[in-house]
Formats: sequence, C-alpha cells, structure tokens
Amino acid sequence: MKILKILILSFLVLMISAGNVFAGGGRQTGGAGGGGSPDKDTLPRKETLYYFNQWGPITGYNPYGNSNNSFIAAEVEVVFETLFLYNMLDGKLYPQIGDSYTWNGQNMTVVLNRNVKFSDGQPLTAADVVNSYELQKTYTTGSSGYWSYLDSVTAQDTYTVVLKGKASNFNPKYMEASISALPITSKAYWDKQKLGSEASALLQFAAWDCIGTGPYKPYFNDDTMLIIQRVDTYWGQHSSRYGKLPAPRYMAQNLYKDNAAAAAAFQAGMIDVDQQFMPQVWKMWESGAPIETYIPQAPYYFPGVIPMIIFNTTKPGLDDPAVRRAIAMSLDYDLIGANAMSGYTARMVPSLMLPVPAEQALIDPEALKSYQWSGVDLAGANRILDNAGWVRGADGIRAKGGVRLSFQAECPYGWSDWNASLEVVAQSARQLGMDISTYFPEANIWQQDKDNCTFDILMDSPGGTGAASPWTRAYAAMGSMDLPPAGTPNRIQNYGRWVNQEANQIINQLASETDAVKVKQLWTRLNVIYLQEMPTAGLMYRPGVFHTVNTSVWTGFPRINDGTNIPPTICTNGYGVKALYNLRAK
Repeated sequence: MKILKILILSFLVLMISAGNVFAGGGRQTGGAGGGGSPDKDTLPRKETLYYFNQWGPITGYNPYGNSNNSFIAAEVEVVFETLFLYNMLDGKLYPQIGDSYTWNGQNMTVVLNRNVKFSDGQPLTAADVVNSYELQKTYTTGSSGYWSYLDSVTAQDTYTVVLKGKASNFNPKYMEASISALPITSKAYWDKQKLGSEASALLQFAAWDCIGTGPYKPYFNDDTMLIIQRVDTYWGQHSSRYGKLPAPRYMAQNLYKDNAAAAAAFQAGMIDVDQQFMPQVWKMWESGAPIETYIPQAPYYFPGVIPMIIFNTTKPGLDDPAVRRAIAMSLDYDLIGANAMSGYTARMVPSLMLPVPAEQALIDPEALKSYQWSGVDLAGANRILDNAGWVRGADGIRAKGGVRLSFQAECPYGWSDWNASLEVVAQSARQLGMDISTYFPEANIWQQDKDNCTFDILMDSPGGTGAASPWTRAYAAMGSMDLPPAGTPNRIQNYGRWVNQEANQIINQLASETDAVKVKQLWTRLNVIYLQEMPTAGLMYRPGVFHTVNTSVWTGFPRINDGTNIPPTICTNGYGVKALYNLRAK
C-alpha cells in the first residue's frame, strides 16, 4: 500500500471564506455591517443559531488545509458540500450534490444533481468533482490517502463521474468514505490560484475567498467569533433536494477559553447547540434550564469513537506487551465512566469495537472472552508483570535491565474529560508499581508530540467515524504498513509505531473482503491480536459528538426515536445538516 492519510471527520479544516479586512482584525463579506446588514454584535437572535465546536480563531477557510488550523471540526456540509451524506445512525449514504452511485466491478459511477450551483451562481459539473480529487493527488493533504485506493477519477460527461478503484488495493468502503467526506470545490477558483509545485502548498494555503455549494457562506470572523450567512439562492431549495432553505439566517460561534466558560454560556442560552463535554449535564435541566440531550437518559449521547491511550512502543518498557497489557487490565472503567465521563458511556468491554449492533455483528464475542478481562484486574496485571521479570525496587517502582516503569501520559489542556481520564490511568498504574505522571500541554504541542512520536503515553481517538468504520479505527490503531521512516513526522496512523505483520495482512484483507463468514473470522482474529499485544487501550465509548441543545430560542432539534433518522451532529455534519430544516424559532 502507498502512503495513506486517513480522513477523519475531525481532521478536516472546514468552513467559510472571507474577504475584506474588518476593524479589529476581523474579516467580513456579504455586506456585513453595511446596507442594513447586522454587524457581529447585532445579529437578530431569532434568526441566528449559535453553536459551539472550536477553541480558537481560524487561520483560513481552505477545506483541504492544515489540520492544525483550529477550525478543523465538522462544519463542512454547511459551506463545502460532499457528494453524499453519511448517517451514523444507520451507516448509510444519502444524496447531497450527488444523486446516485453504482458499482460495476471495481468502478464507482456517481451521477450529479444537475441543479447544484456554487455560491457565486456558477453550476457544479463533473470537472469540479474531478479537480477536487486531483488536488489531493497533486498535493499532500489530509485526504491524499484516497489515492492509495484510486487509479483515476474521470468525467464521463458533464454530470457523471467515474472513480476507478485500484485492482491491487481495492477498498470499496474507503471509496464510499471519500464520496461522503471529501468537500467539493470550484475548479475555476483553484485555476486562478498560484499554489506552486511544493507538496505542502495546498495544505498551507489559507483560501480566504474559497467558495462552496452549501447553504451558508462567510460573513465575519475575528479572534472572538465567526459567523456564516445563509445563501438565499441556495440550490437545495429545488424539489429534488430539500424544497426550502434551512431555518437559521445566520450561524455563529463565540470562542471560549475552556469548557467551563463555554458551559456557562450554554446554560445561559448564549449557545443553542453545543459540542463539548459538560459533566453531569442532567443537573442543567433539573435546575430548570430548557436543555436536552439526544437520548433523554443515560448514557445521553450516541457512541461514536473509542478514546484510547496509545503506547509509544519505541520506548523501553512500553515496548513490552506485558507492560502494556498490565496497564490496560488495571484500568478502572467504572471510575472513568462515572467521574471522567459523567456516565456518558456504556461499560467498556476490551476490544477494537464500538457497542453498536453493526460492529458487534462483525466479531465472535465468545471467541474473545478468554482474552478479555472484566473490571479492575490488579491481581492479573501484577502477575503478568512478575512473570515478565519486572521487579519492584525500594521505591516501589518496577524495573528490569536498568529500565524503570516511569512514564508520562499526555492530552491537551482544557479537555476536562480526557484530563480526568488520564488521572485515573495514573492512579491505576501506581497500584502496579508504575510511576505514570500526567502532562496537559496546549493542543498544538500535543499534536506535535503525536506526529513526531515524542511521547510516552498519549490519549487520542484513532479512526474517527465514517462510512469506512470500523476499518479506519483498526488501520489507525494497529496498521503499520504506511508508517514513514523513524524520525519522520507521522500524520497517518499508529502513532505509537507498533508493528505486527499479521495485523497488517488482516487489515489489508478486510479492505475488500465481502464474504460475511470470512469477514467475521478476520475481525475476530484481529481483535485477538489486539488483546494480546495492546498497542493501545480503550478507556471509554465517547460520543461522536456531544450534541446538547438549549431550546430557549430554537426548537425542533433531533432526538432519538423521533422518526426523523437525523443523527446528533450539532446540525453541521453529514446527514445531521437536515436538522437545520426542522428548526423553529420561538
């Protein structure tokens, strides 16, 4: 396999474009502040949906841009649309700017909706789709990995695109992931830019005036907030798609310094839909606030990712699977779930899989039981370390061959649920004769440590959520087939640099295997290897999105079993954008 750069929905630099410099360092477009249009301080409240999904000012509106840009989360579908929408509830793809897709062998044919237009009024054609893919081939971006599975993307006619899969590396799920995750942009726009030939040129390009086909466009941004404005000529009003415009005229985010500040603003009604961890959310509505979660009772949120501790297997001590497995066996899942996660998780069962029917159907649970543990198994963990020759010293810390089991566990400062989880990891390890200290740097330092493998133990959520899950999780947590040379930044997979060739073979085979019996056998075997080696250790089942709403201004947000089949993605990502059409201002 050639180098694969996994597209995780959380890794896209998303949203809007802007133009003129505004007083105070802001940018605005679309007449903001003039001609009767409101400025950032006078947005009409009953026409503005305030949402929260980021921690810092953006550094560009390029949807293919630098993943270190703080605006990297999940707003692609409201400005830069994809061909199809992925629905995390049922795992299906639904038409967006694409009308249909069909398979013929290893070729996928996509038919576009003929009514789609960019925000400047120009029609979308197959040439725009082809160019959007070609940009990821010409330059190195977070989406370049699609070309590990593609031979070509060509225009069959004005409204038909053919994606030809690689015969030697066929991965239909990942090809389907591409049509539900790659933002489609204007070829005419990129033809006017002078990017140069350097591989990173597109990644670093801010693209402040880049345009999309979505229902919103840039309005304003500065160091304190950002605003997008509804495109009232949006093509989606056509009967072939939505038949109307989304309800909010504006969507806006104020930027907050930490979870506590954002939670206070949310409870006060200054945020309508919020994607952040808030402990004991039920106390908000018990106090009388008009606040709701997608699920009205525990666990309140829909599981989407598995936050894990990733072991740097190049570090002495952590290169021993006995040490890694012992740490995993010592974890107090109940304490993490109750204290760090406020009960927002089902109880962890050690494996690579989420506790959702689609993923559980891929494994044989009975075949895994002898490799799993239940609850805190300190006796078993200490026995493993004893048998591996790790002996407690006078200070109580185990050592062998001059190597002490003393490590640092890190995740970003301010991520309160993750910070609390790592404190539990450190506390559990002390009972094994290990010294694990916690380290909470700024997010950019954590990202650098992750990319450069300059960490001991690092918390992350490998694989994300999308049409290729759980394959992407296995690839990101266990795959080593595309690791760059030691000392070279790794922004792709397996940040702990664990290597197992059998795991690589299984992951490669799962990419294209269609026989249900073989698929189950392969997933079961991969989970056995995972449980024996523990290159990572899951801590909880975290929601894909902490979708929490305050209904003091807007109502009509999706809830479980409400008949809409709309997932909880704060109205901005995948099939969740359909929620914008159901909202009503009080």
